[in-house]
Amino acid sequence: MTRQFLPFLAFSAALLGLAAAHDPGDAGAHQQPPWQEATGWPDRIVVTLPESPQSSFAVTWRTDATVDATFAEIVEARDDARFDIGAERVSARTERLDPQKADAFGEVIDIASNAGLPPAHFHSVIFEDLKPDTLYAYRVKGTGDQWSEWLQTRTAAESGPISFLYLGDAQNALRSHWSRLIRAGFQEAPKADFILHAGDLVNRPSRDLEWAEWFDATGFIHGMIPAVPVAGNHEYERLNLPSVEQNRLLSVMWRPQFTLPEEPTLADDLQEVAYDIRYSNDLHLFIISTQSPKIEEQADWLDRELAASDARWKIVSMHHPIFSSGADRDSPERRAALLPVINKHKVDLVLQGHDHTYARGAISQTPERIAFQSKGGSVDTMFVNSVSGPKQYGFRAGDWDDYEADGVTLVRKAENTQFFQLITIDGDRLSYEARTATGALYDSFDMTKKRGRKRITRGSASTMGERSFSNTGAYKTP
Repeated sequence: MTRQFLPFLAFSAALLGLAAAHDPGDAGAHQQPPWQEATGWPDRIVVTLPESPQSSFAVTWRTDATVDATFAEIVEARDDARFDIGAERVSARTERLDPQKADAFGEVIDIASNAGLPPAHFHSVIFEDLKPDTLYAYRVKGTGDQWSEWLQTRTAAESGPISFLYLGDAQNALRSHWSRLIRAGFQEAPKADFILHAGDLVNRPSRDLEWAEWFDATGFIHGMIPAVPVAGNHEYERLNLPSVEQNRLLSVMWRPQFTLPEEPTLADDLQEVAYDIRYSNDLHLFIISTQSPKIEEQADWLDRELAASDARWKIVSMHHPIFSSGADRDSPERRAALLPVINKHKVDLVLQGHDHTYARGAISQTPERIAFQSKGGSVDTMFVNSVSGPKQYGFRAGDWDDYEADGVTLVRKAENTQFFQLITIDGDRLSYEARTATGALYDSFDMTKKRGRKRITRGSASTMGERSFSNTGAYKTP
């Protein structure tokens, strides 16, 4: 499907002037660091997944504004030293972004946090007509002879084993603290098929410095392993304009730097934040924007898409949890709209962020209660809340006792810990591991499907006890 770029949405000058609040880890708060500056060399290279990942993948990159037209090259990876001979050129689409300005309903609004930054150009291509389960090498062009290195990524297989990383909120101290977590995940799963980021990738949505930190922390990782980004509340700005009904609008950085599937049946402001990816016959991913007020519209869309999907495993990701694990962070309106759809279709996994704690639990609609610590527990849907960045909150008082009417059982929780999750799918078996930044195993389970029944066949395992603020190291908000 041809990608349509929506007009940039913008925000009140009062909100965007909050750049004075400084995060430790935001190197160069008053001086632009060299890894932030746009030049004629391609940077911020990120692979994303389009609607047909067996036969295509998308790449987006940035240059300075002198690069008006450019292209990328692709070739099937081979063992030959000159594998690049015969590479095909694909023209890029170029989009201009002025980080200091945004058009909002006929007004030009200053983005104070980007004061002094010149315009940049973001370029994107979708490589199409590719072979399934095939390793490709590609590179992208800046100005003159300034090319990126050759990077390699693999198209999705039509069926067969899948592995991916899931990360909760990064948000703060991205370059200094979050970098070790995502790199630890890459060390654990260097051949992961993709990395799912469950919202709040940054703290201030349109602040270019924070996106520069995010891309610097990931380095070459997302040039090789596709990103599946979920928009969180920190990817949206509040307008505070009395004449505007919709007071939450997506960051000006989101659409230029990520090339994501579009959903023609959804509203314009849901494009590239609510989408699905049929990764293979074994996995269908559904992404929801829980910060958008159009939750009912998304719930109806999710209901239709789940009903039409015949994939073996179905996973939903959103930022705000269905069952909150953070103090005073419950979202009853979102739960009321989305939980009936999740229950109706018995979604296998729901992967979330937002609460800056770790929690895992499940719903079983069968009379048999879930025996998570032993084999044989019947389960309908597993829910996970997680956090990958250094900002940590306290766990919800009373755990999930007040969700008892919804039939959810809390299995494992944690505070004061950064996590990455490795999820693997192989036929009828889904395996899950939650690991810390040092690689320690904190939580795990196996889920299987046989003869129409979904079961927990290996209960919670760990190499460490429950982590909380009371038994871990000293904590200071980054």
